[in-house]
Parts: sequence; structure tokens; C-alpha cells
Amino acid sequence: MITNEDLLKEISEQELKELSDLNANGILNQNVIDDALNDSISFCESFIILPNNPTPLLKKIIVDFTIYELRRKNGLVQDSDKELKKENEAYLLKMSTGRLLTNMEEKEKVKDTPKNFAFKHQNKKRVDFKGFRWNYQMQIEIEY
Repeated sequence: MITNEDLLKEISEQELKELSDLNANGILNQNVIDDALNDSISFCESFIILPNNPTPLLKKIIVDFTIYELRRKNGLVQDSDKELKKENEAYLLKMSTGRLLTNMEEKEKVKDTPKNFAFKHQNKKRVDFKGFRWNYQMQIEIEY
């Protein structure tokens, strides 16, 4: 679902190598990245069931949590990272209540359904004015 390429869209390759290199070997440690990714996926699954085809927002949330986990393992978490985590948690809460979509199939269904913002009138009946008292002045105002 999430690859190193997705992570590299958010951080540089050098930063990814430094965050994954817990033993200071100077190489990219894929096991550390996979562990952080699994932690972030598990955290997201505590809110929602992850679909096979997630929306770009959900992918970005998982990427952000993975980067947060990598920074946390190195002790490099900043206040901006904590704020981003809280914001992403709020998005997950909205996804869990159904206010935000989680997969692309749902998104395509929403595009296909028409949005009616007003009542649709089926029968176009005119108002019957029989029995009302009309004076000539009212009739002139209605016509104009």
C-alpha cells in the first residue's frame, strides 16, 4: 500500500536514510522503515478498516504517521510533528464516522450520484384561484 517512493514525496532520501539508520551504519535499513509503517497502519486500523484502494488523503495520513514513527524512534519529534499527528487523528475520526471517504470506489460512487439541493417537483399543477375575491388592482400587480 505504502512504498518508499511515497515516503520520498514527503522527505528527502538522505533524511529517510538517516531516520532508518538506527545503528549508524550509513545505509538505508528497510526493516526499520517496515516496522514504522506497520506501526502506523496498526494505529490507523484502530480507527477504520483500511481498504485495498485508499484515497490520497488516507495514503498521506499513513505516510505522515510513518515519518512520525521514524522520528520518534530517533528522538527527533518536534512540536510541528505532534500537531500534524493530532490533525491526522482528527481526519481518522471523521473517516470512522463516515464523514470522509476512505477508498476510491466510494469516491467514484459519489461522483456518479446527482446532488439535488432543492425539491424536485413532479406534478406541475397550477394554483386554482376560484373562490378568491379579486379586484382589478391585484390582477394588474400579478400580471406585471
